[in-house]
Amino acid sequence: MFLIEWLKDFFGLNKTPAKVEPVKAKAEPKKAAVAAGPKVTRAALNKLTKADLEAKGREAGVELDKRKKKADLVDELFKALK
Repeated sequence: MFLIEWLKDFFGLNKTPAKVEPVKAKAEPKKAAVAAGPKVTRAALNKLTKADLEAKGREAGVELDKRKKKADLVDELFKALK
């Protein structure tokens, strides 16, 4: 009997499981927002993703094609918002 208990202790079968703390997720980095006013810079638009550029274009009434290069999307949106 002693040998069986010793083996259980050795392999950790008798022990109660340790309390595991949940891992906290890292906060998502903040995305640069385009100014709500009429002043929009190319630098601010370059910080946005292609999906964000498309959404911003829809707000301005411009339909952008995400298949194009990001630089082309920024140019189109900048001209439309100007």
